[in-house]
Amino acid sequence: MLAGLPTLREFAEAHGTRPGQEFLICSDGRVVSAVNAFLASPRMTSRSAGTRDKFGRGLCVWLGYLDAVGQSWSQAGEAEVDGFKYWRMTDAANPSRVAGSSVLDNLSAVNAFYEWAQPRYAVANPVARRHLRGRRAGARLESFAASPHVVRRRDVKWLDPGGYACWRDIGLRGLDRHGREVERWRGRNSQRDCAFADGLYGTGLRLSEWASVLLVELPADDPTRGYVTCWLASECGKGKRGRQYWMPRAVSAGVLAYCEGERAAAVRRAQRAGRYDQVGDLLVLTRVLGRRRVELTDRAGGRNTVSLDALDPAVRCRIFTDTASGLAPAVVWVNEDGLPRQVHGWQHTFDTANQRVARAGLDAV
Repeated sequence: MLAGLPTLREFAEAHGTRPGQEFLICSDGRVVSAVNAFLASPRMTSRSAGTRDKFGRGLCVWLGYLDAVGQSWSQAGEAEVDGFKYWRMTDAANPSRVAGSSVLDNLSAVNAFYEWAQPRYAVANPVARRHLRGRRAGARLESFAASPHVVRRRDVKWLDPGGYACWRDIGLRGLDRHGREVERWRGRNSQRDCAFADGLYGTGLRLSEWASVLLVELPADDPTRGYVTCWLASECGKGKRGRQYWMPRAVSAGVLAYCEGERAAAVRRAQRAGRYDQVGDLLVLTRVLGRRRVELTDRAGGRNTVSLDALDPAVRCRIFTDTASGLAPAVVWVNEDGLPRQVHGWQHTFDTANQRVARAGLDAV
């Protein structure tokens, strides 16, 4: 029966599905084709990976709620949106209630989906709008009618250099409050984690931005300069806007030390295990050209010259360099197994560091 039918890859390519395409599937195997079409639409594929993930998760929660109350997505109205808000924030039967900011994110995802689906499937948008009076005379603003009345701002804590150093040494370096190494310290990547955290604190880059930097984008060490001007690639910046940033020499020295230490050891282990030979759709950086352009070669031998600004974080994780000892990742940050480190891995690192700081009695730091 399957003879003559296209392979899964051929079918996906014929329908414009890209590698890593997000999709939602119910636990019983059902899918909402309209939702998956929305996730595959240019409106979503042009968004950042973080936005796609946030919208996908928001729609997943919304569809799960509609299944629970026995309502179809195409028939949902304002009553379902109000019920969804109540269930997410207030209903005692929900053991995982969330704050108003999470509900607002969910409403943004649901609204974006129905705005896209409205002209295509002839459905009404259940997320009603309300008009607000602006600060200036005659100004009119719009908000969701179901928006939570109180959306608490994130609980941001500011650390001075001394407070940050204390957090880093205890949470990432394995020292106690007196600067001594903690007994039974189990951290295996303290050099990498400290270099990464120092980079965030010293450059002001966002976590996803700093995590996407390539080796060829690192500045050379210059003992005569306290700061070095660097450039963040457009595809890695928020809103896909590149910009200049300044890297302190202490940060660059720490990153270069990590590259020659823990990173080099992880890469050698991966080369011996043959892990890089198993990477699909691998690209090899063969030449670095002027004006932030590089030459990339695929497994079939095809060559392409692209700007570093056009390489998004997902593509950067597929780029390798051909060294004397074999292939090696082009990205700076790698896991203990030598493979490129994904952004979400850093969240676990910092959660663990915060737990160590709390156990040390410094949870207010």
